[in-house]
Amino acid sequence: MARILKSLWGTQAGLTADGRLMVPQGLVVGNDGSQFEVPSPATVARFDDFTGATQAFSTTINDGWRSRKGSDGGCVDWTVTPAKNGTIVGTIGATTASMAVSGVQLDAGLDWQADMGGLVFEARVKLSLITNIAVYVGLTDQTSALEMPIQSAASADTFTTNATDAVGFMFDTSMTTVKWWLTGVANDVDATMQNSTFAPVANTYETLRIEVDATGNAVFFRNGLIVGTRLASAVTKTIPLTPVIAGFNRTTSGAPTITSDYIYTAALRV
Repeated sequence: MARILKSLWGTQAGLTADGRLMVPQGLVVGNDGSQFEVPSPATVARFDDFTGATQAFSTTINDGWRSRKGSDGGCVDWTVTPAKNGTIVGTIGATTASMAVSGVQLDAGLDWQADMGGLVFEARVKLSLITNIAVYVGLTDQTSALEMPIQSAASADTFTTNATDAVGFMFDTSMTTVKWWLTGVANDVDATMQNSTFAPVANTYETLRIEVDATGNAVFFRNGLIVGTRLASAVTKTIPLTPVIAGFNRTTSGAPTITSDYIYTAALRV
């Protein structure tokens, strides 16, 4: 229970007679390190396990999701792909030009704000390769264009924040320190980005979770454990956000994929 007890909701939590954790928003269930808050009517929540027949998304919203891709012919829109647990897969193009050329992006509606309280994003993801790639997993402020919310500036451990408001995990092999970075930008002001000290392993799932408090500060979790410290002023509390997974190629070879087992987003109903 250590992870949940340290979460944003943990200060108000209690245990049931059989040891399960209760929070005002619902009930936490599941194995330690992979629990979910089963929502009550006080919570707005969307959990998508991507089960079902093969289905390719596009720029037109379908089943709540939108896919965008770059101009490279190797890019493939995010597609629900039957597999164990159900998955959705985005295929990055085989060129190094930019997000606009080799990128893929999955997003949804701008339904979430930090000032709702108890804002949570979680996704279980894996990368087919971890060389010459840039990936962002989290929340961002726009759904009108193909955009990498935050990426490496390709000079030491510096960043380019394309989004005005965003908070998420970023992995970019153009960084000097090639790890998951804990990133945020609030009204075009960068948070103090943090090196998580962890890197993905090719073809290996990781569970990435972000909890954002009502003022826009964020706490990050990897595989059920807190990483880094609280990221202050990670995002503007009043800006609508969407869950997003985005990535592009940093080289001219291969066609790497990003696979998500599930995406979960929740906040208090207001």
